[in-house]
Amino acid sequence: MVMRNIKKIIQLVSIICTVLYTYANAKMYKVGEEINNGVFEITKEFKINLSPGTWTVMRREEHKWGYFDFRIFGAGRIINNEVVEFWEVVWGDMGMRLTGQIDPLIYAFIFKDRYDGCYERPEYYLVKVISIGRMHNCMRIAHWDVQKELYAPDDPTAKVNSVQYRKYIRENGIKFPEMGLSSYHSYFSRHNRQNWFQVNYVIDPKLIDGPKNKFFTEDTSEYHKYNIEKHPEHKKTIEKFISLAAKYHKEFEKKQKAKRSHLLDLSNYLSEDAGIKSSNKDIVKQLKELNDLYKSGALSGYEFEKAKKKLLNN
Repeated sequence: MVMRNIKKIIQLVSIICTVLYTYANAKMYKVGEEINNGVFEITKEFKINLSPGTWTVMRREEHKWGYFDFRIFGAGRIINNEVVEFWEVVWGDMGMRLTGQIDPLIYAFIFKDRYDGCYERPEYYLVKVISIGRMHNCMRIAHWDVQKELYAPDDPTAKVNSVQYRKYIRENGIKFPEMGLSSYHSYFSRHNRQNWFQVNYVIDPKLIDGPKNKFFTEDTSEYHKYNIEKHPEHKKTIEKFISLAAKYHKEFEKKQKAKRSHLLDLSNYLSEDAGIKSSNKDIVKQLKELNDLYKSGALSGYEFEKAKKKLLNN
């Protein structure tokens, strides 16, 4: 889930490395800093385009050991003292040394963690993943029980990850939505670069016209995959969110310069009806965006034709 216990792999890496090293490519945000230019810049090459409005940095952490550098940034869009959208990025500069020790740790973190990962779990609505050797590409969709994630996560050691968020909530009198929708995106490959980016996105369902909720725990939520068929309006909402997440993941793969053989097939989820409230794109612009993704290599020819056909049929 969001705010995963990244400290597990940081602690393992720290056992291997002891010499402090500084990597200067990162944007240095401060907690409380406002972002008004529409861009959440993690490095010069990796940026997230934000929804219109003022965003506030709520988390910043740095962990450096030897040849390795982890940075964590979280920013939320706050309206009427409530976080309605939220991005969290974990950036690891994994270096090119000790790959035989480090890469298996990354694999174990993604696929063997007891509490979270890129594998099927009851609380995950959708998991799309490719793993080839040391490489992985993952998109995961779930609903987000805010109280549980902030104050009582399944992994008791993970509570430390939300310290800065809880502090910011307490000191500024804000709150998160009781139930959110979240997507997780992770890609790592030694074929193109030493960076490992993990991105978490959370949205208040009301921003995509979601219905009101009656249940607010992970197991009872209308958005739980075991409950969703009883709540057709909630199902429409999470399908719209999946489309948003799939579109972002294609941009994410492009930023990572992912090889064509590493790309996820998300053509079944790329709907042009999806969008944050107040966004109303016309068909010409939508086709151009699909074409740009295809030309950049983010979409295969098959994915492009399938998504284009779906758009024109709609």
